[in-house]
Amino acid sequence: MKLNAIKFAAAILCAAVVSTGAQAAEEDTQSKVLRVGCETAFAPFTYTDHGELIGFDLDLIRAMAKTQGYEVEVRPLPFDGVIPALMTDNIDLIISGFTITPERAQKVDFSDPYYRCGLTFLVRKEDADKFNTLDDLKDEELCLQLGTSGSVFVQKQLPNAKVKQFNSPPETYLELTNGGCRAVINDRPVNDFYLAHTRNTNVVSKDITSADSEYYGIAVRKGNQGMLDLINTALKAVEENGEFERISTEWFGYDVSAELRAEDR
Repeated sequence: MKLNAIKFAAAILCAAVVSTGAQAAEEDTQSKVLRVGCETAFAPFTYTDHGELIGFDLDLIRAMAKTQGYEVEVRPLPFDGVIPALMTDNIDLIISGFTITPERAQKVDFSDPYYRCGLTFLVRKEDADKFNTLDDLKDEELCLQLGTSGSVFVQKQLPNAKVKQFNSPPETYLELTNGGCRAVINDRPVNDFYLAHTRNTNVVSKDITSADSEYYGIAVRKGNQGMLDLINTALKAVEENGEFERISTEWFGYDVSAELRAEDR
C-alpha cells in the first residue's frame, strides 16, 4: 500500500514537471513572436492588395525575424494609431514606411535607418507649369495623409496653405484627381509607386529639394533596449546574408541599402 502511494505521488510529481515544462515551452514559443504594427494603405511598403496585406516592409521584417528565430504577427492599424498602440504595449514594433523624426523620437526609439527617401508633390498635368516649386504652393489647398512626416513638413514650411487631411494616400490621390486640392505631398516612393501602378498620365510629380534627406526606421517602445538591439542585429543580419538585397531588388529593382552604405563611407 505504501509502495503504491509512493508510485502515485511520483506520478503526480512527474505530471506536474511535464505540465510545467510544456507551459514553459508554450510561453517560450509565444515570446518568440514579434507583434508588428503597420498601416494598410502605404504602398509599396505596407498595403492591401486583393485582400492580402503585403509590401516591402513586411517581407523585410519577416526575413529579419527569421534570422533571430522569431515569427511575425502583423497587426494592421490606422496610421495615426500605430504610436499609441506601441506605447500601450499592444504591439512590439512599427514598420510602415515610418520616417525618423525628432518629434517621433520623443515618444519611441528608432532602429538604424534602412531606407533613404524624400518628399515630392503631385499636381494635375494642367497645373504642371503653374506649380513647380514648394513656394508656388504656399497659399494653395493641399492634400496630406494624417500623421505623416509630409504633414509635419507642410505645417512648418507652408503655414498659410489650406490643408486637407486624409487617412490614406489613395484618398489624397482621389481628391487631387477630382480637383479637390492643388497638390498631394507625400514620401517619394509612395508617390512614385502610385504613378507607376495607376499609369495616371493626368498627374505629374515635382521634387521638393529642401526635403531630400529623410530616413525610414523601425520604431520600438521608448526605453526597450532589448527589442532595439534585437531589431538592429536582425537588420544587420539580412544585410550580410543577402536577403535585404534580394527583397529590395524584387520591390524596387535595386538594393536600397546600398545608398546607406555609401553614406557611411
